[in-house]
Amino acid sequence: MYRLLRAGMVITALALLAGCSENERSKPVTPAVTAAAIPGDLTYQDVLQKGEVVHNLAMTADARQVWVGTHSGLYSSAGGGLWGLLFPQLEQEDVAGWYVDPQNPRQIFMAGSDGVMRSTDGGETWNRADEGLPKPANIRSFIGTREGDQIRLFAFVTGEGIYQSSDEGDQWKMWLPLDQEVYAMDYNPLEDRLYVAAQYNLLYHESGQWYTETVPNVQQIYCLAVDRTTGILAVATEQGIMEKEDGEWRPLAAKAPEKLIVVAPGAGPYRWVGIGESAFVYALTDDKWTKWN
Repeated sequence: MYRLLRAGMVITALALLAGCSENERSKPVTPAVTAAAIPGDLTYQDVLQKGEVVHNLAMTADARQVWVGTHSGLYSSAGGGLWGLLFPQLEQEDVAGWYVDPQNPRQIFMAGSDGVMRSTDGGETWNRADEGLPKPANIRSFIGTREGDQIRLFAFVTGEGIYQSSDEGDQWKMWLPLDQEVYAMDYNPLEDRLYVAAQYNLLYHESGQWYTETVPNVQQIYCLAVDRTTGILAVATEQGIMEKEDGEWRPLAAKAPEKLIVVAPGAGPYRWVGIGESAFVYALTDDKWTKWN
């Protein structure tokens, strides 16, 4: 019972992590649970020890919690410097990405080195949702977006390319074969573009065509993220964080304490959140990066 309660308490917060398209933002959103509702029984060092590798992160819309997907489970900050494990049923699962249906927060998708899993009851039970994907499907990047009545899911499978599902994960089809690694993907609803940080290029898909985007004075892109409310695109590079707004690239003036290799949209007073080379989590507010954990 305790394990199921822990899963159930986090559903409303999960609904706020994935970002929303124009249609999604117009709908009422269930309030997030408070940080006190997350059982905090781990230090961040415990998370690093249990998770081994931190793949990604997101901030809840109330700006109280940061979530990190690891090689072994999904974790949330819980206040007081502590963290908690979310969805204990998936404690041993590699979490490369997740998406929660904004119209039905009890429908959750998670993806990683073992393919795609779907829950329709708020995380109490999980089933495979990877028909059409290679077996095994080593997914290294995963995102979702809702467009009206349709959920679109995108998954990059190492050694294969980007697969897409338009029926909530029931069937997957190859969308773009790629012979290079993909570090991150994100969708910009204001431009109707899918951005892809690949090993050699920054790509985007628009109106059925693929294009290459050039980031000035940048040789390597580690990660990218889209603020789906403002449409601002951020990329983590060897030169620091670069932002694209209204078609123009500019370096982020605030310098992080260390090189950031993962970036994600913030919430409330926080502009962005990121993960450094040391695996520590940082948040940007008032043009200053501070350590979250």
